[in-house]
Amino acid sequence: MAIAEGLYDRGYLIDFGGGELVLYRTNITYNISIGDIYHVINDTDTLHSIAREYYGSSSLWFMIADVNDNIEDIFALPISDTIIIPNIGIIQLSYA
Repeated sequence: MAIAEGLYDRGYLIDFGGGELVLYRTNITYNISIGDIYHVINDTDTLHSIAREYYGSSSLWFMIADVNDNIEDIFALPISDTIIIPNIGIIQLSYA
């Protein structure tokens, strides 16, 4: 699956000196679509595992995080909450 390069060009590093770097990235703006999938989070899920399951690549975890307001901490997913797995085809068209 080819991913549009624009998906990765949405941020930049801020160097605070002393080795402290922060990645600043603009969230993806996304409207719910017909091709979306809904996933109920279980206790073994991580954003990486969910992205791997639906997209075939764990590196696309940030797309799921961006479109789900109920994910406040990417390391502590809200168990039993339903999240949207955005339609990757629509996102690719938006940033191609």
